[in-house]
Amino acid sequence: MAVLYPEWQVINCLRVKPEEGEMHLLKALEEKLDDNYEIFFNSFLDGDRPDIVILKKGAGAFIVEVKDWNLSNFSVDANNTWRIESTVKSSPHQQVFTYKKNMYDLHIPLLGLREVINSNFYNLIGVYVYFHKANRESLSGFYHEAISVASGQINQTNHARSELTTFEYEKRVDHWSKQQKRLNRDLNMSIGFDMIDKLVNKLKKISSHILFTDDIYDDLKRRLMPPEFIKSQAEKINFDKKQLPLTYSKAALSKVKGVAGCGKTTILAQRAINALSRHGEQVLILTYNITIRHYIRDAISRLYGKKVAQEIEIIHYHAFIKSQMNEHNISFSEEMKRFKGTEEEKISKVFKSSTLFEDVDVTKYETILLDEVQDYEPDWIKVIRNNFLEVEGEMVLFGDQSQNIYERDDSKRESSLVNGFGTWEKLKKSYRSDINTPLVRLFSKFQTTFLVDKYKDSEIFECSMEQSGLDFNSEVLITKTIPDQFDSKEIAKVINSLIRQEKFHPNDVAIVASQVDPLFKINNEILTREKTKIMFETEEEIESLKQQNRYNNKSIEKLRRRKKTFFFQNSGLIKISTIHSFKGLEAETVFLIIQPQDTPEVVYTGITRAKTNLIILNCKSSQFTDFFEKTIT
Repeated sequence: MAVLYPEWQVINCLRVKPEEGEMHLLKALEEKLDDNYEIFFNSFLDGDRPDIVILKKGAGAFIVEVKDWNLSNFSVDANNTWRIESTVKSSPHQQVFTYKKNMYDLHIPLLGLREVINSNFYNLIGVYVYFHKANRESLSGFYHEAISVASGQINQTNHARSELTTFEYEKRVDHWSKQQKRLNRDLNMSIGFDMIDKLVNKLKKISSHILFTDDIYDDLKRRLMPPEFIKSQAEKINFDKKQLPLTYSKAALSKVKGVAGCGKTTILAQRAINALSRHGEQVLILTYNITIRHYIRDAISRLYGKKVAQEIEIIHYHAFIKSQMNEHNISFSEEMKRFKGTEEEKISKVFKSSTLFEDVDVTKYETILLDEVQDYEPDWIKVIRNNFLEVEGEMVLFGDQSQNIYERDDSKRESSLVNGFGTWEKLKKSYRSDINTPLVRLFSKFQTTFLVDKYKDSEIFECSMEQSGLDFNSEVLITKTIPDQFDSKEIAKVINSLIRQEKFHPNDVAIVASQVDPLFKINNEILTREKTKIMFETEEEIESLKQQNRYNNKSIEKLRRRKKTFFFQNSGLIKISTIHSFKGLEAETVFLIIQPQDTPEVVYTGITRAKTNLIILNCKSSQFTDFFEKTIT
C-alpha cells in the first residue's frame, strides 16, 4: 500500500471534510500503489491547496485535481474555453497547471531556480484531473465537438490556402493546431470514475529520472508534509505594557503603527497565535513584500513551536488574489477585458476590482492581519475586508508611514483606513538599539529632518534596551561620500576591508541599495572573497540564459521574483539586496549605498534595517550628503 499523509484518522477529523470523489480516489490510490509512493492530501502551500500530490522518490511528482462536477452543466469550445451556461469559467486543467507553476514560482526553491536555467526540470511534475461523476465515454463526448470544430477549421483553412496570404494562412493553421493540441492534451489528462486503473498504470510506469534528485525530493516532501507543533521549543517574549494588549486577539477592526524595530512583526506573530487559540479557525497574514514571508513564518515558529501551524496562512497580496481566482475558476484574462487602458493598467484594475468575487462562495477568515499596510492601495484593503473577512471578524493593519517607499498617496490611504478601523495604536519605542546610541539618534534626526513635515502623524523614535541586549560599545557608524559614477571595485574593497577589520560575521552583513545595477557589479567583486545570498541574477545565470537564447527581461524578472520568494534571512552568507526587497528585514550590519535619485522614504527604510552597525556610502550629489557628513562625526 502507498503511504498516506495525513493518516485516515486525521483526514476523517478535518474541519472541511473531503468530497466524495477525493475519498474514493485516495482509497483507490492507497490500495493500488505500493509503499514506494507517498500520497499527500490537501497539502497547505501558502494559498494553494492541491487536492492530491503523489511523490515517488527518484522518479517524480504528480498533482491530481479532483472534481465532483456534473459535466452536463458545462461546455467547452474549440478555443478550449469552459463555460457554465454563458459564463466563462477557468477549467480544472488550468487550475492544476497553476498549482504546478506555483510549485516552481513560489513553493519549491530548488525546482524553481533550476528550471530557470534548465527547462527540462519542468517535466518533473505531472498533472491530472479526476472527474468523479464522469466516465471514459462522457469525457470523450464532452470534448468531441470542440476537437471536431478545431480540426474542421484546420481543414477549412487548408482548402482556402490559395485565397489567403502566406502570413494569414500560417497564422490560422498555427492557432487551430495549438487549440486542437491543447484540447487533446486536456482530454488525455482527464480521468473518469472507470479510468482509475489507467491512472494507476501510468503512475506505476514512471521510471527513475536523473533530474529528480534527493534534495528536490526532500524539499518537496518537507513542504507537503502535514506540520507538527512542538510547543516545548516555543520562545517566550516579554512584551512591554504597550505591546502586550496589541497581541490580544478579539473580533474587531484596528490598526497599529510604529517606528522601525518597535516589534510590529513580533506582535503580529503573537496575535496570529492568539487568534488561532481563540477561535481555532485559519488565520490569514497578508504581506506586500514577497521576501518577508519567511521572516514572519520564523517569528511565529520562535513563539509557537518548531514549525508554523498550517492554520496560519502567510502570502503576499497579489499571489493571494490570484490563488483565490484560480481556486474558484475565475479567468484573469476574462476579468481584464472588463477594463480599459494598457495591459499594466488592466492588471492593476483587476486587483482593485470590488466585484471580482461578487456572488462567489469564497472561504472567509475569522482573523486577517495585514503587514506593512503603508504599501497597500486603499482598494486592496477594501477587497480583502469586503470579501474575505467573516462578519464580526478580526482585521488588524500594521504599518509605518515613514517607510512609504512606493509613494502611495498618504491622504487617500488615511481617509480610507480611518473609516471603521478606529484610531492608530502607536508604538514609539524601538528594541533594536539603546536610546543612547548614535545609530538611534541618527534614525530620529533623519525622521525629523526629512519626513515629519510630509507625514504629520508619523512616530519618532523613543528607544529602550529591554529587549535587545546588544553590546553597543562595538557599534560602527560610518559615512563615506563617493562619486556618483563610483567604481564597484573600490566600493567592494571598502566593504571587504571593514568586514575583515571589524570581524563581521557574513550572516550578519547586508549590502543594500535602491537599484540592482550597482549591486550586481559589487556582488561580482565580493564573490572573489566571500559567498553571497542575492535576490537578483548572477553572471553565470545570465550566461546560461544566453546560451539557451532565453536572455530577456521576462526571464530576468522571473529569476529575480523566484529568488525573492525563496530568500531566507539566515543563510550564513552576506546578503545583497535592493532596499525594496529587504524591507521589513534587518541585519546586525548594513552597508547602505545611497544614489542621487533616492527619496527620504527609501533612505529611511535602508538605514533602519541596521540593528547595530551602519556604514553609509553616499553618492556626492544626493540630497543627503550634507546631513550625513554633519550628523555622523
